[in-house]
Amino acid sequence: MISLEPSEKQIALQEHFRRLAVKRLRPRSILIDAAKPAGVDPDYRALIAEENLNAFLIPEEYGGKSLDWMSLAILFEELGAGCAGFAAVYAQTFHSIAALLIGGSEEQKKRFFPLLLPPGGHMASFCVTEEKSGSNTSSFSTVFSRKGRSFLLNGAKEPIINAGQSRFYVVWANEEGARNRAGISAFLIPAGTEGLDFGPYHDKPGFRAAPTAAVHFRNVRIPEGNMIGPAGSGYLLLMQILDWGRALGAAIAVGLARTAIEEAVRFAKQRVILKRPIIRNQSIAFMLADLVTELEAARALVWRACRLIDLGKDHTVASSMAKLYAGELAVRAATEGLLILGQSGFKRPSLMDKLHRDAQAFRIAEGTSHVQKLIISGQL
Repeated sequence: MISLEPSEKQIALQEHFRRLAVKRLRPRSILIDAAKPAGVDPDYRALIAEENLNAFLIPEEYGGKSLDWMSLAILFEELGAGCAGFAAVYAQTFHSIAALLIGGSEEQKKRFFPLLLPPGGHMASFCVTEEKSGSNTSSFSTVFSRKGRSFLLNGAKEPIINAGQSRFYVVWANEEGARNRAGISAFLIPAGTEGLDFGPYHDKPGFRAAPTAAVHFRNVRIPEGNMIGPAGSGYLLLMQILDWGRALGAAIAVGLARTAIEEAVRFAKQRVILKRPIIRNQSIAFMLADLVTELEAARALVWRACRLIDLGKDHTVASSMAKLYAGELAVRAATEGLLILGQSGFKRPSLMDKLHRDAQAFRIAEGTSHVQKLIISGQL
């Protein structure tokens, strides 16, 4: 039997970041959402530093104070409830750290982990997606070739969160002449490396607090010691990271869905028509009853996946189930919430409008909902 009851320490973590999300993240997120595309908001960067958030992802032997996976699920839900875009900025750093935790050498961990610790609110970028590849991660147009004891990298990745502001970039590429999984390798590229360049920030409908841009590689020279794992191991490494990442991405979706539901309940209790609150109308009440029930189910799926990771058990399908269900719930909760709020939500600036636009990303990022169904059905 897997216990999903939070400990006192986890409840304290939850309460601390819930207060932070409501008082600091959520109000700031509305302003960022309405602004022109720019880099990570300075207040968000300050928050990463003040709360020492990156330390939660890094083992103690490298200067961190890493949390177990159940605690990470709680943390990511609260951040997602405050601002899904900020949670995505943080998740990018997590993915980059995960690459080192799974496949990095001791020397690489000692060299790159300190770059993310205080002082400063530092970030990393996870460079997989290409404009034309989408969910196809079996080959890339970004290529590398061996030049003596180093590699030359050419190509582009897009869209990449934290582009231009990260301390380092974890990049996947195919060996020149290879177009299959066996030719994929992953590399660590520090910020400021010659040949590393960035495009303008994208003007996106949602996740506007998570700045994205193209990352270009023009004859970027990479030392041999910056390849993660042996040559050709990149695809397997990527699949392992995504299995981890989907569980935490689902936690962010749960947080967004919870905020949408809470906002809808608050409005339904206050909005009075014909001398009674609209929450007393069965159509509204039943809609909300369905949503709060599904929210509990989504959280249970997330916690189950994270508990399996903590126990070292197979979690691939559990992570995909959590990501599929929580991502679709986020869209439903924000859509139904927009319907309940009516004109009050259908304007800008509006929290529910922002949630509705942000929620769509959960059906796309880290494998679309269709991809999750392929993973799940493949194990039947």
